[in-house]
Amino acid sequence: MLRVDITKRLDCYDLEIHIESDSDALGIFGASGAGKSMTLKCIAGIEKPDSGRIELNGRVLFDSAKRIDVKPRLRGVGYLFQEYALFPNMTVAGNIMAGLHRLPRRDRKAKAEELMERFRISRLSSYRPDSLSGGERQRVALARVFASDPELILLDEPFSSLDTVLKCELIPEMKQTMQAFGKGCVTVSHDVAELCALCDTVATVSDGKSSPIMPIADFAADISEHYKLLNIETFIS
Repeated sequence: MLRVDITKRLDCYDLEIHIESDSDALGIFGASGAGKSMTLKCIAGIEKPDSGRIELNGRVLFDSAKRIDVKPRLRGVGYLFQEYALFPNMTVAGNIMAGLHRLPRRDRKAKAEELMERFRISRLSSYRPDSLSGGERQRVALARVFASDPELILLDEPFSSLDTVLKCELIPEMKQTMQAFGKGCVTVSHDVAELCALCDTVATVSDGKSSPIMPIADFAADISEHYKLLNIETFIS
């Protein structure tokens, strides 16, 4: 269960997010600059809300009234950044081992090898990020996220840096990976097709304000109707 009830003053607007979800696959939809990524950063502890409360599975991660602000590395939240944020001076194996800080040093290599096998990147273990394709970088970043054994994974525009063909190949793979994860996942995107493929429920954020969560079928129907009103052919089946 994820509960987010926060406010934060930004340059262009006040962020006001009210989300309560027990979905394993929640989407957050909105235009660029709407406040989607800032919401994820507040959940992860990268940014601090001005006020409010964040709970994950009954644990309080942030509470302004009680002055609780759990450090990011202790929140049990894995964050996949838009550009993957891999360490350029480290190899693939080194990047993954960087996510294994909770394990004793003697166990990290074996666990990294296990994760590289799981994400089919073992042959890339000695490569550096600048020599990898977009899809390979995404797999490395996901392996590093999984290395911390999080309770919740946050995907911030996970396909924004990929071309259309590669995106179509990787979306089903991502869905399978998240289903195998078996815990909570929040996906931020301005792409309707991505959210319809990956999520069970969706909340929309516009100018920093969140809407009530709706099932993915209702979200798709609303978007389809919106496109009809604009006289634009919808791509949602």
